[in-house]
Amino acid sequence: MNTSRKYTVLGTSLVLALLLWGAWGCTKKMSGVNNNQVIETPYTLFFADSAGGLYKTNDAKTVQTLFKADGFPSKAICVSGTNLLWVKNVSIYISTNNGVNFNHTFDSAGYYPSAACNGFPLDLNQSMALDVPAWNRVYFVSTEGPATNNYMGVRYSLYDGAPGTWYTDGRPDTNGAAGQYGSAPYTISITSLTQLTNGVLCGYDTWNNRNFYKTPDILWKETTANPDSASSSFSGYSGIGNRSLWAGVCLPHNTTRAATIDTSARYSIGHYNNRLIAIDNKNCNGNGAYYSDDTGRNWAQYQGLPKKPLLCIASPFEEVCLIGTDSAGLYMLNNNTGLWQPNNNGLGSGLIVRNIAFKQNTYKDGSILKYVFLATNKGIYMSTDVGANWTLAIPGNFINVY
Repeated sequence: MNTSRKYTVLGTSLVLALLLWGAWGCTKKMSGVNNNQVIETPYTLFFADSAGGLYKTNDAKTVQTLFKADGFPSKAICVSGTNLLWVKNVSIYISTNNGVNFNHTFDSAGYYPSAACNGFPLDLNQSMALDVPAWNRVYFVSTEGPATNNYMGVRYSLYDGAPGTWYTDGRPDTNGAAGQYGSAPYTISITSLTQLTNGVLCGYDTWNNRNFYKTPDILWKETTANPDSASSSFSGYSGIGNRSLWAGVCLPHNTTRAATIDTSARYSIGHYNNRLIAIDNKNCNGNGAYYSDDTGRNWAQYQGLPKKPLLCIASPFEEVCLIGTDSAGLYMLNNNTGLWQPNNNGLGSGLIVRNIAFKQNTYKDGSILKYVFLATNKGIYMSTDVGANWTLAIPGNFINVY
């Protein structure tokens, strides 16, 4: 046997094996980086502070300043397509280059300054804006009245918020009921928006405690009951009852409100899967939150929430439902008991939770890592276990997170 040939074949085999291993290894690593841990689709988190600054991060560590603080707090942040939309006061500004530059795109964004029972300032903030990609629309509540035929108090854009592309969401479907919606001063002023997982868009008018819904195929329709199922009627108005939380009449943008109005309630809406949820942003007397499983026709009151203003609601990945409060931190819905319970692991005490957002990173190996973020008076908090535990990521006093 030729030993030189034997070692040549063996050497060739070893070289081939090393080459194959190296080729396979290159699919796993490049320049010492494990490709299975390389982020293919990273998240971008936008957030704004109480001094009016706007920031972004892709890792909750490195922060880029997009807009320096100017003393005017942010009201809402929204991304539509590749455009970043930002509300300050009553104006919406747009950035088409990821926050490098901003231009004015629309005035008369919804701005309803109020105060909670303890004096905490309320503006409803993030629930005033909603991107609906499936409909190719982005919605914002608006203070415009009937003079511009905007009877719903809602504006939308078909072109990701571009200037000159804002339209009024016109009068609702009256179902043939004469005078059902009427005209000024009984126009509708939707102040809060959410979309159920079945695609139904819901809008709520906190001034008159009236709730509405629509789909791409129908105009806005009003449901026949509201969170506390109280009814109201007053002279000169014919229409569906069960509209108002108040003992008297609350006319939007009108100073002649009845003296008997109970101003302790101010609702905004969110959802959990197909459940519509109304939270009382203003009251300290136990109004708490109500839920409806039929788009607002019938409501029941949740239990377990503190007697504190409820400032925000979100359902990250539709896996959990969270409510942020004024000075009582965060609450999570227990799906087994149907009760709300404190969920402040890592948050400390006395926290003001103003907004909630959730993001995810998709890796090259197909794995997904989910994050939930809170905008609070002490900083941006982050959870990597869908809200069970929290760590402080970015210190500061923040209003919005998106």
